[in-house]
Amino acid sequence: MRIDDGIPIPYASPVPNLPSKPVNPVQDARSVPMIWLFVPLIAATMLILGARSDDAATGLIAIGIVAEGIWAPALWLLAAAGVGAGLTRVLQRGSGASTPALSLLQTWSLGIAGLLAIDLTLGLSGGLANAFAVRVLTGVLAVVGLWSFRGVRPTTIGIGLAAAISLGTLFLAATSTPGWLWGTEFGGYDALSYHLQLPREWWIAGAIIETPHNAYGYLPNGVEAAFLHVMAMIGDPAAAAVPCQLLVACLAVLAAGVTGEFAMAMLGRDGDAKQRSLAGQLGFVALLATPWVIVVGSLAYDETVVLLLATTAFTVILETGRGGARSSMTTSTASNLRVGAWLGILLGGAVLAKASSGLLVVVPAAIAAAMLIPRRGWVPIVFATMIAGLVIGSPWLLRNLVWISNPIFPFGSSIFGAGDWTAGQMERFAAGHRGSGVIAGLHAIGTEFLFEDWTSPSGGDPQRPQWAWLPLTGLVALGFLATRRKGRGTALAILCSVIAMIVMWALFSHAKARFLLPAAPLLAASVAIVAARLLTDARAAIRGFTVAAVWLAAGSPALVYAFERNGFPAVGVDQRALFDGSLEADAFELAGIAGQVERLENASPAFILNHRLPEKARVLLLGRSDPFHFDFTNGLEGLPRISYQTVWTRGPFEDAIAAGDTQASPERQVAVAIERLKTAGFTHLYIQMSMLDRWLKAGWLAPELHPRFIDAIIRQQPTARRFGEQAWLIEL
Repeated sequence: MRIDDGIPIPYASPVPNLPSKPVNPVQDARSVPMIWLFVPLIAATMLILGARSDDAATGLIAIGIVAEGIWAPALWLLAAAGVGAGLTRVLQRGSGASTPALSLLQTWSLGIAGLLAIDLTLGLSGGLANAFAVRVLTGVLAVVGLWSFRGVRPTTIGIGLAAAISLGTLFLAATSTPGWLWGTEFGGYDALSYHLQLPREWWIAGAIIETPHNAYGYLPNGVEAAFLHVMAMIGDPAAAAVPCQLLVACLAVLAAGVTGEFAMAMLGRDGDAKQRSLAGQLGFVALLATPWVIVVGSLAYDETVVLLLATTAFTVILETGRGGARSSMTTSTASNLRVGAWLGILLGGAVLAKASSGLLVVVPAAIAAAMLIPRRGWVPIVFATMIAGLVIGSPWLLRNLVWISNPIFPFGSSIFGAGDWTAGQMERFAAGHRGSGVIAGLHAIGTEFLFEDWTSPSGGDPQRPQWAWLPLTGLVALGFLATRRKGRGTALAILCSVIAMIVMWALFSHAKARFLLPAAPLLAASVAIVAARLLTDARAAIRGFTVAAVWLAAGSPALVYAFERNGFPAVGVDQRALFDGSLEADAFELAGIAGQVERLENASPAFILNHRLPEKARVLLLGRSDPFHFDFTNGLEGLPRISYQTVWTRGPFEDAIAAGDTQASPERQVAVAIERLKTAGFTHLYIQMSMLDRWLKAGWLAPELHPRFIDAIIRQQPTARRFGEQAWLIEL
């Protein structure tokens, strides 16, 4: 990889030592100045798209936010590079010529996987509670990482310039306050309910602690631990929200760089040098030109880490298989063990980032390895992969074992037990995370992936054309490559891996569109190879059409972004005060009596809960599981001011109902439950009617939250506030 103005650009084949001159042997005097167009074109994209708000200067504000907030993500990434340099030095000690070398990006990926495990371990021990110590440790590792870049030199760039449009869209979207973008993600609901909320609670507690009220606290949480690291460096979880999104955006850029390397690896080292260079650049463009990558890359989600680590693992598999096939001697056991250790760290890191990677990444990678790596290397590679993967995943496995006696909870309950979860809870969780059968799976492949049903039929989740051009184009490209004599085996292995991903996604998961993203780099690389061949071998007219298609594809994320939020996607930039009620509180203080009455009538829940309730108030949320913008820090006697629970877990109200007389009338059960809540110190109930109704229709609603109990609460208790027909605030 080469770094130009902070933008990773794929380079030629991996080499043991970075040379002092550019690796790319293709000289094109016209393309050298294009390096300096990257940043201006990114900025121009941000300025133009930022104008789609109520303030034409929003794009400029977003550029300022990136400049101000990038320091913590940059330090984390440099620290990861330092970890990667250390891991590589240890694993390559005594390596022979038969061991494939790691590129700079691959080494960086190893470090990112390693730092996830380190962060999770430090977080569990309370080591991320001291901001000064965290900054010192991060700084030391960052210096090591920075030193590892000493051999990096600029290289030429041509068609890769198209990625600047996608990058401008990515970084503009990443500066939006969590809760605004995107429609398919309900404003980043998952980030507000656990990706950001969990590290916020850990930060308040001073360590990663068990969260029985939030089921997602039992998932691997590697990326959430990285967010905790960023929050510790900044010193304020709310202020760290956008920097966490910027970290994810940077990881998306690295994933695009690895996609370019993967495309070059598919072509092989003996391919045409110009074609390899073009494939690398086009792979970089193609991944970023996929709107779904911009969506997950601009939210505090974990997908971009999976994309990065999974694609790196596939590249290592491909290079290892090709090297083994070419060697006339049996590859040494030590070299195979080393490759297995690399794969174990990468695949274990992918699982540590997102548990579904065990199904959607590890299994397809195993298929590719079985098809590409000679059989003589299977045993040592599999052994080392398992050991290294378990080591990387051990902070999660041991933590859950201590907390709930099930290392992979909330999965594997039939083997390891369900802890204190009821059979009903386990059934609801399983229903929300399993496939719906062959017919439904085939339907999902069509409507969620190949032909997106973005017209959103009534009653369905909102959808947008966020896979856009990639699925069909990528599968056709892979099929075409699989029919060519040269590289057929590689293309067939990748095609089988992609098909395995699609089948397992459709049949064994809840088949939501973004969960299939691990296939995106494999498809993007295939498209890049075909496009590179067209640009080098086809007639002038076809070359011109290909260039136009690349730029159009690169603009597709910008088009999707432009139509978000009814055409005003940039309104969420720098609007934290709007989401936590501070803006309303300031306006309330300046308004007269009549104005204050009007503002109270139209107040948001955040304004009322954060700024208008008494100091001693304690609020229990029912049906509201995304409390990131609510104030948790002003509780009394060590108790949280706001209490909540996710859909799969039980809260104080459910426990109070379950502990009462189940034969009594709903009114009597509710009366007893409310007395229990008062005794526990609660003063208010916030009931999100719309979400409870959604859970009921999906079959996820706990029996204790059935409408008959909610109706009984409303009949018995005085209503302090109504927020339209969506929510009620009840005074106990």
